[in-house]
Amino acid sequence: MAGGRRFHLDQDGHSVTVQLGGARPEVEVLVDGKVVAYRRGPATTALDAELPGDPPRPFRILIAPVEGPEATPLCMMESAGTRHLMPLVPLLSPGRPPQPGPSPTLLVRRRLRRLLHRRAGRR
Repeated sequence: MAGGRRFHLDQDGHSVTVQLGGARPEVEVLVDGKVVAYRRGPATTALDAELPGDPPRPFRILIAPVEGPEATPLCMMESAGTRHLMPLVPLLSPGRPPQPGPSPTLLVRRRLRRLLHRRAGRR
């Protein structure tokens, strides 16, 4: 799932990750790297899943939308009557530095070159 936001929490020896889709409204819940719940829709606020074990332990993911285009939603994990706030984590792996975008100078040069080519073609 590209783009969007990722929340992560270690719970009872298991890795629980929630990924929210970027352009498409979808939610994916992973436990130890495996998808255990998935829902697509505009108003997803709760998903139910289970932590592996004998017996499996059910839990619920609660997502509270926040107003504004750049606002980050709140994500909570509810398990055995307790709620844990899941922190937002970057989508990059920890050992990999973020890749910088093109420099502003390069972008201006590209735009000027395109503009000059367009104007030269009109004559």
